[in-house]
Amino acid sequence: MAKAVVVGAGFAGLAAADALRAAGVEVTVLEARDRVGGRVWSVPFADSVVERGAEFILPQNTAVESLAARFGLPLVRKGTPYGRREPRGDEAVPGAELEPVFDRIAAGEAIPAAETVAEAMDRLGLEPPMAALIRARIEISMGHPADDLRAEVLREGAATFGDFDSYTVKGGNAELARALACELGRTIHLTSPVRRLRWGDHGVRVVTDAGELDAQAAVIAVPTAPLNEIGFEPPLRGPTAQALATVRYGQNAKLFVALRAPSPPSAVISVRHRFWSYTQLDASGEPAPFVTGYAGTIGAVEALAGSGDAGGWIEELAALRPELELNPEAVLLSTWHDDPWVRGSYSAQSLSAPLRNAELATPIGPLYFAGEHTAGEWHGLMEGALRSGQRAARQLLRANPP
Repeated sequence: MAKAVVVGAGFAGLAAADALRAAGVEVTVLEARDRVGGRVWSVPFADSVVERGAEFILPQNTAVESLAARFGLPLVRKGTPYGRREPRGDEAVPGAELEPVFDRIAAGEAIPAAETVAEAMDRLGLEPPMAALIRARIEISMGHPADDLRAEVLREGAATFGDFDSYTVKGGNAELARALACELGRTIHLTSPVRRLRWGDHGVRVVTDAGELDAQAAVIAVPTAPLNEIGFEPPLRGPTAQALATVRYGQNAKLFVALRAPSPPSAVISVRHRFWSYTQLDASGEPAPFVTGYAGTIGAVEALAGSGDAGGWIEELAALRPELELNPEAVLLSTWHDDPWVRGSYSAQSLSAPLRNAELATPIGPLYFAGEHTAGEWHGLMEGALRSGQRAARQLLRANPP
């Protein structure tokens, strides 16, 4: 009997398996996809590498930085002014007016008296162009409408306003997943979705298409949509199960368009169409040969890429960024709402379906839960996924010492 089984080989599952293995625990990892990394997915494009999923390594992402250092994977500066996204035309806002608003948001002004981001924005009494810009910025980042985002999200968002550097792993963020997978070796089984999971005082029995596996405990490190399709016997009940059942995911999409002439780092936002576009540096420090568009909320995703055809989005991008020499013959569209193993981008701080952080991280019998949706303040980030996997491993080890 294996000591532990980990369901999912995204960052959370790999981090859990890595910590368990380091503690001397025999572990088996079962992954539904034919690759590791989950929503971290780096692919070749335009003679470079793009991130179809998680991309930016931000300040205080210490778990990511530590893992990269451990494997000798350099972090490269992106150059993109992540916290200074420029609105244009009739959506423009004077830059000098932004800083005081950022300070008010960071200080939490209006948040205690408001339930939603939209209500907090009203209480701040901003001029309409400024209010529209901040609201669009939050909705794009969270992938969810401001009318149903908890007001506290403004404080989260304040950390991404202003001037700071962001990074990515040289060769793509998926290099971190591949490095972990290399150490875990044959303990990882790809294309092995878990169909049923029997659990109780005896431990767990996991059923896949290939057979059954017994273990003392399991770390469940998958998003909640595929989690709901696993047949748990007995069914999950109690506060943790209720919290898992109500997680709501933001919806985002990415569009990559090759450039005939690389452009220096930039960040420009379309308030009206709920997307921002950015150029960046490549691993050598030179301008990368592509531009990225990033849309947020299901309404924007459907309007710009709902048919799977990015033609309309390319037109909007060209209108927003006339200075760029787009090559519409080299395009890549990445969406997550239609991915069967997640059906969303990352968890949202919804008011109608709030993230119940304590319950999401509480075990049920021999079952321990990981994933960015269980990471509290770090939700929605690679950092959160790694931290959640490490936390789940610690919980399992306390209950089942090697």
